[in-house]
Amino acid sequence: MQNKNTFLCLIAILFLGWTTAGISQSLNSEGWKQFRGEYGNGISSEKLIEKDWKTTQPELLWKKNIGSGFSELVVTEKVVYTMYSEKLDSVSGFEYLVAYDEKTGNENWRIIVDSIYIEIDGWGDGPRSTPTIDDENIYCLSGLGKFSARSKKDGKLIWELDFVKDFGSAQPRWGYASSPKLFGNMLIIEVGGKEGKAFMAFDKNTGDVVWQQGNGVATYNTPLLVNIEGQQQALFVNGRTLYSYNLQGDTLWTYPMHIPGNIVMPVMIDPDKVFVSYIGSGFFIAQIKDNKAEEIMKGTSMKTDFTTSIYHDGYIYGFHVAALRCISAETGEVKWSKRGFGKGSFILVDGKLIILSDKGKLAIANASPEAYQELGAVDAISGSITWTAPSYTNGKVYVRNQTEMACFKLN
Repeated sequence: MQNKNTFLCLIAILFLGWTTAGISQSLNSEGWKQFRGEYGNGISSEKLIEKDWKTTQPELLWKKNIGSGFSELVVTEKVVYTMYSEKLDSVSGFEYLVAYDEKTGNENWRIIVDSIYIEIDGWGDGPRSTPTIDDENIYCLSGLGKFSARSKKDGKLIWELDFVKDFGSAQPRWGYASSPKLFGNMLIIEVGGKEGKAFMAFDKNTGDVVWQQGNGVATYNTPLLVNIEGQQQALFVNGRTLYSYNLQGDTLWTYPMHIPGNIVMPVMIDPDKVFVSYIGSGFFIAQIKDNKAEEIMKGTSMKTDFTTSIYHDGYIYGFHVAALRCISAETGEVKWSKRGFGKGSFILVDGKLIILSDKGKLAIANASPEAYQELGAVDAISGSITWTAPSYTNGKVYVRNQTEMACFKLN
């Protein structure tokens, strides 16, 4: 493993600041800087001002046209970043990394990162992965597998890797979709490379390999960084196996799943349980003790497709096929189901579900097991299928599909 010892001291220091959800939470947002937000779990630590959403709808601040793609809108320091694509003709075009002014939605800069990925089933072309931001740079993965670091200031290239050419990865059917996770000076991501390069960590400053592990093809899964029994771990789902590695790249444990290669991320149930779900088979919950995983529950009451569920106060919220649903994390019992959102997406802010339907309806509902309790809704975006989850920071929610993006003020 290259440069492995370089990071041991830094990692030991960073361990002290991690909670079971990841980095220690606070009430002050530092932005929505990675896939699924501050802690990679779809939950914001910010507070919402109590309003009567039946009479006071979210305020539209701006709406802009955007090219095709599925990357979330990531936000920091008054700038919104994302990726999209534009076709030149039916078989060619480009993918872009783009920066926008947070206040107006106007474009600050745009840079080509790769040729366009053309989706073979017609669901939507362009990038799938969400960029990750640190203090100086932004890290992005194209639909064709180009992984690069670029300056936040102007998109200038710092380093670039090609998952196919450099690591022998085979392009997944629906394009590369894993989003990089940042830990200290490392970027951790699913690569799907040959000869033990399924999962890799890279030096964020140089792109050099820090460690590589596992055998498996590239799928569509983003790693989850968690703390279990005092150990920082990166969890990957690939094929029929759930993998855990420490942040030095050593295997902690693996678990053979009864469900095949799912798309959504694992979900952490504090302090030592992991929930995994798949649309074709249902879900299971494994408990981790002494670096061994044991299944303690399985069921069919939650079958998720490509929107990762959220755990909150003893309950799991997620899209069961095409219905938003709440189930008990203790028993798997269905508490309620709500249709009308299609295969939508959602996040959690201050005990509220911020829901985006696949047709662009934005709704706010209480995260309560008692019943689905909608507080208000607005038609946010239109024109194409909407599968990208909302982003939230500093009282604003950001949404996009393959033709539009918009910013709404909640606080």
